[in-house]
Amino acid sequence: MSIHLSKLNRLKKGTRTLYLQHIFNIVAYLACFLIVATLYLFKYDISLPTFIRVAAVDIERNFPQLSPWGPGFDRELLDGFSDYANVTLLITPYPTHNKAFEALENGKADLMLASGFNPEDFDKYNPIKAGPVYESSPALLLHNIRRFELRTPFELCDQAVFAPNNPDLIKTFKRLSKDILCAPTLVTSDTSNHLTPLLELANDKSFRFHLVEAGAFKPLQPFLHQLRVTDSFGDDLEYRWYWRDDVEGLTDKCEDYWNLITTNGTLENKRELYFGFIPDETDFYTLYSLRNDIKERLPYYQKYIIAAAKQYEMDPLLLAAVMYQESRFNPLARSRTGVEGLMQLTQDTVSLMGISSRLDPKQSITAGAKYLKYLWDKLDNRNVHGWDRWFFALAAYNQGLGHVYDAIDIAGYVGKQPGTWRSLKQIFPLLTMPKYNSLTRYGYTRGYEAVDYVDSIRYYYYIMKGLAVLSGPEAKYLAPFTVGVSGVNP
Repeated sequence: MSIHLSKLNRLKKGTRTLYLQHIFNIVAYLACFLIVATLYLFKYDISLPTFIRVAAVDIERNFPQLSPWGPGFDRELLDGFSDYANVTLLITPYPTHNKAFEALENGKADLMLASGFNPEDFDKYNPIKAGPVYESSPALLLHNIRRFELRTPFELCDQAVFAPNNPDLIKTFKRLSKDILCAPTLVTSDTSNHLTPLLELANDKSFRFHLVEAGAFKPLQPFLHQLRVTDSFGDDLEYRWYWRDDVEGLTDKCEDYWNLITTNGTLENKRELYFGFIPDETDFYTLYSLRNDIKERLPYYQKYIIAAAKQYEMDPLLLAAVMYQESRFNPLARSRTGVEGLMQLTQDTVSLMGISSRLDPKQSITAGAKYLKYLWDKLDNRNVHGWDRWFFALAAYNQGLGHVYDAIDIAGYVGKQPGTWRSLKQIFPLLTMPKYNSLTRYGYTRGYEAVDYVDSIRYYYYIMKGLAVLSGPEAKYLAPFTVGVSGVNP
């Protein structure tokens, strides 16, 4: 009997020990959790300075003159950081990358937009941190169309090559000179800006070749029709931010912000907005035709376009771009599907908009603007905003509102963001396939056509907006369309 009691007492003692061990483990886990949580909260409780000083090189991507979409791709990412970190940005333009980086190095700036710039021996800049590379592009060699293109690298030996004042371009040129065992003459400008010097030198036949950075040149190419890409050289030039690690909390905020926008689609959505419509290869005949039609045909419809755009609250040049895509400014245009006139209206649209003639320019333009705004209004309950909403409306103008609704629904079904044009560019082509269009209300649609249609209008609109501010022969024909339109765009 005593033996059984002894075993029972030992069992009870073991049970109490095990119970106490469980209690100890729970307390230990809670203590660890509280320590980690405290450290996490402490990390994110660090307040940034009220003002963050930003050094930005003065190029088109940071301070745009041409783009209608907003403050610029790289600047818009910066504005997003301002909202995310709840700070005010004091942005200072610098003429060259070196000057901007010197401001950061000397403590005159806290953050730098390093657009296509990588400082040598970066490890020696101890208090400065490098952000992730979000874009990279090569150096391009351009040739003037009035001179021969580059047939062999050795042709550079007796040439003067122009390049903007970008230290990475200069390094690329020096490596190229070393490879071809000669010393071409490099002529640089006072700034890193590509636009102004290239516009000035485009008509100068003495410069056969120009060395540029592809990321900075791409949005400029439609306006530099006398300069063509002849080759690419060197390693890719990188786009990233640099910031001072000794600014309290700045490193954590920058790293967290970049992690956020690279995972939630923001970075790619902004890239699509600013660059997604620019073709990989420039069709210079199309550009020539557009420029010619702006001068010879567009003026006939100026007053109708401006009046209709004002009535339906849109940019007159956006309406002009739609008209050019539809009819090339031809009032008698007729497609194989039976749509007619400057705005290529269907008979159903004519009835809906209440006009009597599709071939009358005034009626066609007014009805086209009214219908486009009607489609824009119909997207009000679909959680589509800003320029994405206009792009959706353009797709509906081409393929019908029902198919846009279908594309939005399928985007949600496959796990994409249904309120962005980047998603719909991927979804619309799927609606040509029974696997997807069988799930929709309106069925098959010419999805590839919708994508090409919208991006073509975006391209024409971008070019018209740029030509309106540049000092070319088209400016005087486009300038009237830019008066009083600052508040009508997203």
